[in-house]
Amino acid sequence: MASVTLWTRLEPQPRDASMDRSLQAQVRDPLWMLARQWQVGELDGTDAGSPVQAVMSVEFQPLTGYAPNGTGTGLAPYDAAVPLEPHVERVPVTLSVRGSAQLGLHAEAAIRAAVPPATATAVITALRTAYPIAATVPDDAPEDPTGRAVRATLAGRVVDGVALAAAYAVAQAGGTPSPPLPPEASEPGIPGVLADLVAYRTSLYSEPAGDAAWQPRRLDYAATVTSAVSAGTTTLTAPDFPGGDLDWYSFSLASAAGAPAPAPAPPPAQAPPGGTQAPAAPSVQTFNFLPNHVTFRGMPPPRWWQLEDAATDYGALQPAQTDLATLLVMEFALVYGNDWFYVPVPTDVGTLSQVTTLVVTDTFGVRTVIEPADTDAWSMFKLSGAAGRSPFIMMPPKCAAVADGTPLEDVYFLRDDMAAMSWAVENQLQGPLDAPVDATQLAFEFDAAYPQPTLPAQTPGGPAQTYTAEQIPPANWIPMVPVVAPSGQLYFRRGILARPGYGDVHAAANLLQPGQPFFVTDESIPAAGAEVTRYFRRVRWTDGSTLTWLAHRNQPGLGPGWSGLAFDLVQPLPPGQQ
Repeated sequence: MASVTLWTRLEPQPRDASMDRSLQAQVRDPLWMLARQWQVGELDGTDAGSPVQAVMSVEFQPLTGYAPNGTGTGLAPYDAAVPLEPHVERVPVTLSVRGSAQLGLHAEAAIRAAVPPATATAVITALRTAYPIAATVPDDAPEDPTGRAVRATLAGRVVDGVALAAAYAVAQAGGTPSPPLPPEASEPGIPGVLADLVAYRTSLYSEPAGDAAWQPRRLDYAATVTSAVSAGTTTLTAPDFPGGDLDWYSFSLASAAGAPAPAPAPPPAQAPPGGTQAPAAPSVQTFNFLPNHVTFRGMPPPRWWQLEDAATDYGALQPAQTDLATLLVMEFALVYGNDWFYVPVPTDVGTLSQVTTLVVTDTFGVRTVIEPADTDAWSMFKLSGAAGRSPFIMMPPKCAAVADGTPLEDVYFLRDDMAAMSWAVENQLQGPLDAPVDATQLAFEFDAAYPQPTLPAQTPGGPAQTYTAEQIPPANWIPMVPVVAPSGQLYFRRGILARPGYGDVHAAANLLQPGQPFFVTDESIPAAGAEVTRYFRRVRWTDGSTLTWLAHRNQPGLGPGWSGLAFDLVQPLPPGQQ
């Protein structure tokens, strides 16, 4: 018997074309509604007015002074055209063969474009003779095979642009450069080219003009900023900034505004007639805002008939009785989470700001003056220090997104308890191509070229051991010898490693300041050690300009280490040939 299969589409068949009743979202369980009102505390009869307006007065005072130390001495006007991080971090840039050749080619091209060919050839030949790129360097210089090949290729074929720019800068200042400029540098049109070379070299990097904040003895930065207004001067210090992200929390309050203090004197070219300009009064602005709800995942829903989802379950937290922070977060999230509102506070970059007045108006028209909630025991986002707690919030002119380059230099500072000293281990060094080279590999090559004396072979009937006075560490381990200053403070002084068959092996890293005494305080090299890097940073500032600067950064080290240095060793002799 044949069967017939029928399919019927399931769909609603409304009797009324109007959607008024559907949009009413009727609740047919009044008992559940009452229970929900009791659960959220709506039956307590408290004032449930919500804020609808907030009138706020904010006081601003700009940063006016900067000093490259933690004491505030040598205070200078703050340069608002430079972000705070490069202002503090920048150190002098040292260029090697690649930078010298690039600047030299730039100068030679400008000379050929400025004077006739015969004159250009004579001037370039004279400058190459006076400022050549050295063809050879000491054996312990940080040069890999590629760098040595590049140096050999460029020697005598291009002028050392770095040395030429430095020499002409000295001549511009009225000094006598060493070596002196050749007579050909005075040909018509050449002084202008050399002046442009100096300006071009200066424009490449943001470098300190006598205000470097790096403290070699402490392996960190120290900086002071001040805000001087008619009511007084507020001083903020960052005495031990390791480098990297510089924000408001890097500063401490050194002195609060008290008696009126004069602002830092401007440079002579900008000094107003009649003396230094008196500090201005703080600026005050009034804002009118609509308060917004504070929202977060897992917060109580704003509607009575809405159930919370299980995406974030604060009730599942099981804190210990002593875990006060977790208990506070849970109470805020579960009980008072939907009772918080916020209003934005517009602040200018490079200012200290404080809210002087806040008046909130709710839905019933009640106006309430909100008093500061901070106490002597607790507050957020406010600066504190030796002078107590500041009422200001700091909006530093910091960089948002910084492009960090590969470290040019990387030095590990290690404690060596076996030798009662410390070591500065050169891990990476700036090579001739102005790029990092592996200092450990260079040390292996140097040790192979100048090995330690080999032990004599054992002879029949002779002794089986021998005495060795010293076992030398690798060439990239620079000794840091403990010394005591006249004040009684402990320091580590950079020493020299003597190599048999070669002589003294000196430090090559710019971080270790070769060519001059270098000291590090005892507390700056902890038991965990310290890793200090030297690298380029680049940022685009708010005015569209691009800044590139060379910075240092101090990070936790790799722990203590042993260089292999040993004295008075008795070693077995290798067996002789039979």
